[in-house]
Amino acid sequence: MNRRDVARTATLGVAGALIGLALVFLVLNNWGPDRYDGGERPAGSGTAIGLNIGLAVLAAIVLSFGAVWAGGAWRARRTVAVTLCGLLVVLVPGWFAHGALIGPRLDVRWTAAPDRPSSVTTVGAWGVGGTLVRARDDGLTAYAVRDGEERWTLAAPPRESVCAMSSRTAGGTGLVAFARHEQPCTTAALVDLSTGRTVWRRPVTGDATGTATTDGRIALADGTAVVSERDAVRGLDAADGRQRWVRRTPAGCRVVSLDAGARRALLVEQCGALRGPVTLRLVTLDARTGDRIGVSALPVASGLDELQVVSAEPAVLRVKEEDKRGTDALLAFDDRGRGPVVVPRSAGRRDLDLYEGHSRFAARPAGRVVVTDGVVVAIATESGARRTRTVTAHSLADGRELWTKRYRRDVTALARRADGDLAVLTQYGYDGTVHRLDPRTGRGVGEALPVSGRNRLFSGGTTELHHDGRGFTFTTSGGPGPRPSVFGARPR
Repeated sequence: MNRRDVARTATLGVAGALIGLALVFLVLNNWGPDRYDGGERPAGSGTAIGLNIGLAVLAAIVLSFGAVWAGGAWRARRTVAVTLCGLLVVLVPGWFAHGALIGPRLDVRWTAAPDRPSSVTTVGAWGVGGTLVRARDDGLTAYAVRDGEERWTLAAPPRESVCAMSSRTAGGTGLVAFARHEQPCTTAALVDLSTGRTVWRRPVTGDATGTATTDGRIALADGTAVVSERDAVRGLDAADGRQRWVRRTPAGCRVVSLDAGARRALLVEQCGALRGPVTLRLVTLDARTGDRIGVSALPVASGLDELQVVSAEPAVLRVKEEDKRGTDALLAFDDRGRGPVVVPRSAGRRDLDLYEGHSRFAARPAGRVVVTDGVVVAIATESGARRTRTVTAHSLADGRELWTKRYRRDVTALARRADGDLAVLTQYGYDGTVHRLDPRTGRGVGEALPVSGRNRLFSGGTTELHHDGRGFTFTTSGGPGPRPSVFGARPR
């Protein structure tokens, strides 16, 4: 082969390589896991699209030049063969080059098997280190967050469903309650979350008088389980379920919600007629002894439309009255239950989207509010908008707004990362992106991480986000359909 033939072969090989790169970028840009669907664009996708066009143009020029230069009918087969070889050689390197150009994202490493029966839904979830515990109507299932291996399953008692879960776990255990159809919770159990073993189980006298949008009938502090019954609140030793203390509910009053932090239990008591003027108070107790720490009246005069203990330590409540002119806000209290500091749900140009409504997880509502470092961060809707595309933070000290962050996609979940930063999940259609924020300033940390590898994983219902220090686990509402209820992703 003379020098001219070598030069012609090299030219055609380069042309084939350019064509191959252009084809790889074309396929991945339009049909690959990191394609742009009109939502949050992956970090390097604009460059990838521009490079795709440039490669195609350059390939056409080089191929035309090489084909003309090769000339002769007898060289046609060589032209095709050399060009095709160049194309094939760059397919795999082109795939990796495109991936490096796009930038960081989350690869879906595993998905849980579809629910059977398909009618069950997610009612709550706990993220505990390397384990994700999902509760559905008929029991609990634990998954290893690394690879999705099913570690254990705990079935609900016959003809009973999961009706409540503690908002937190303690000592590797979680508190769960069960109930019969349309009946109050009548059984409480402490579960070892590493094995699925029931540490203890005991009957409780359920209370069916709470509002439909009231969460919190059971709670778990460090060493103490707290349960709300018809006429009392009991503190149970977490080791064996034996009663440590009891607080009788005053005549004419009822406990409408409770929660606990590591050391303290919060009770919200409502006194007065079911219809007519009422009074509500926040009672703070020592979770270990049941001793009262403080009592604070809530600015409520009518019945409750919504009540949720957002955080027990520090104490933050979500309260909405039936009276349209009544309280509709977040209420924050100090360590002794004194307050409240009021953060109105509607203020300025946005409404805080504090409650999931009908699609929420029934036993343990998914978090749309995060309390951390003296700040309460919530999802919000801008005035005149129909979509929740804003995250805003307020000070727990005085209620003033600290910062606001706007996104181009719907914000569907918030979570505190293992390092203390905030994880924000945005969704566009069935695809999602995780952002990282400093909760004190609202500034973005690092690049956004599109969830890639498998598409159409997110449903239109509730999604909860868990961070285990290395990656994320997503828990969705579940129910009929092909999308998984639990899946895990790791940074690429």
